[in-house]
Amino acid sequence: MRRVLLVLALVGFLAAHAAARAGGGQSYSGGSYSTSSSYSHSSSSDYGSYSYGRNRYTLGDMFITFVILHPVIGIPLTLFLLYAFVVMNNTSESGVEPLSGGLIRGAAQLSSKKAEELARLRARDPAFDERAFLGRAGAAFLKIQAAWSAGDMSPARAFISDGVNERFGRQLAGLKAAGLSNLMENVEVRDTEVLACRSDRHFDALWVRVAASATDRTVDAGGMLISGSSVPSRFEEVWTFLRRPGAKTLKSPGLIEGLCPSCGAPLPIADAAQCAACKTWVNSGEYDWVLTEITQSCEWSMREPSRDVDGWTEVSAADPALSLAALEDRASVLFWRGLEGRELAAAAVGAVETVAFENAGAWTRAHIEVKWSSGEGVRRDFYVLSRASGAKTDARQGLRTARCAACGAPPMEGASENCGYCGAALNDGKKDWILTEVIPFGKWRRPFNAPAAASAPAAAPAPAGASWGTEMSPADAYAVLALAMLADGEESLAEKSFLDSYAQARGLPPAKAAAISAAARAGKLDAPKPEDGAQAEAILRGMIRMSLADGVVTVAERTALNSFAGRFGLWPDDVAGMIAEERAALA
Repeated sequence: MRRVLLVLALVGFLAAHAAARAGGGQSYSGGSYSTSSSYSHSSSSDYGSYSYGRNRYTLGDMFITFVILHPVIGIPLTLFLLYAFVVMNNTSESGVEPLSGGLIRGAAQLSSKKAEELARLRARDPAFDERAFLGRAGAAFLKIQAAWSAGDMSPARAFISDGVNERFGRQLAGLKAAGLSNLMENVEVRDTEVLACRSDRHFDALWVRVAASATDRTVDAGGMLISGSSVPSRFEEVWTFLRRPGAKTLKSPGLIEGLCPSCGAPLPIADAAQCAACKTWVNSGEYDWVLTEITQSCEWSMREPSRDVDGWTEVSAADPALSLAALEDRASVLFWRGLEGRELAAAAVGAVETVAFENAGAWTRAHIEVKWSSGEGVRRDFYVLSRASGAKTDARQGLRTARCAACGAPPMEGASENCGYCGAALNDGKKDWILTEVIPFGKWRRPFNAPAAASAPAAAPAPAGASWGTEMSPADAYAVLALAMLADGEESLAEKSFLDSYAQARGLPPAKAAAISAAARAGKLDAPKPEDGAQAEAILRGMIRMSLADGVVTVAERTALNSFAGRFGLWPDDVAGMIAEERAALA
């Protein structure tokens, strides 16, 4: 009982200090209000334990009630938690550590390839300067935070993709409808670093780590504090910038500075993202860098632009102008447009990633995984976007993913089936991708007629210690272990200690780890799905190591392990052999 009360008290205390900031991802898997991108962070708004329902009590309310009813236990517990909070805060003030190999998978390899790719970028664009670009990225960060706090993203509209703009706009509308504002104040960029650089035929891509600090408060219309604190907190995000390969570094200010990169005219932009002087669609990536994703550092993992996706070879050969980045941005737009009310207020996106293409006769279907969290738990849905077979992507479209495919006009509010400017149908799929199905996790099946993605022979999985799971983001790997820990309905001290040490080793923030564990306990956590047998075995070994943390694999745990293994063609004897191997590795 004391343990339960301690957990409730700690969660309630942390909820009272929950933060919301422009970007997203930081609250992913925590069920908070976030503007995260496809695994994003930096203008997300987290209500903490605030609820629309007047009669709904939060854990913070429960804790206060507990202290009042049981002061002998509650007051010392409160003092202890305050002390712990001060210690943690002072520790955080010592500085933000750069992303390490434990947090970013293959950091050394990324660094090596980054130098090669930056050299290729400079060969095509001799004026590109990494330091100057980081200065612009920092300026973009500050501009977005200011726009978010003001409740109007127009000052940043020119250099954000349609998908990012959709998230910001929908969530700001949700705040406004609730009579709230989220204020990011005393914002300071402490460090920036280019993590990776890649190029393909569609875009040049730069991933930038931004380490920053700010005070983060959510207030009502009268200025009363709803959540957050006046104490600055530090956080890290990874920002993704894309630009067309033929674009060159501007000799004069551009999108981030508020000027058209084509003609140099000022950009007093509304939603159209079009220069009034030269009619250029400035956020297409044709002339300057565009922000397409904001991801919390512990959620980020490197996704190669040229990665193998089932069916992609055939689809891209038939439509060379189609890019995965633009397709995923459109899926993000559709995701946010489909959320309403409380679901919108609690949503935070972790990842939007194309996993397969399907030839469905008269239609081509793209299967896109959306990993997100809400007040209902951590979820995975598969958005199926369809387009008429033979349709081609307009090469000039770039990152304009929320426009009429016929005339490029911005969308009209409401449920109109036709463009308000040219009258073209918006939902027939003849020219652009439309949403035709949303399949929840557990019911989605990989298209049977999509060619299997080629993969190199996998090396034998390493023992599942703290280095296990580096092929996944820290949050995903932790989620697998958390589910394994709770497979038998119990949570031993040894298992919890293993989880805590794993989270620390991978750089997963304690609040995020606690949120994932809470979702697992409530049965509201969707585990990552292995893409092949090798990955399934690696995850299974991690689950076995988790089960062995207390020295015993219980009947319930073995049943869960056998069930998981069976889905990927592994037998109970295989599981028994792995258990023996992992037990020996632990000895």
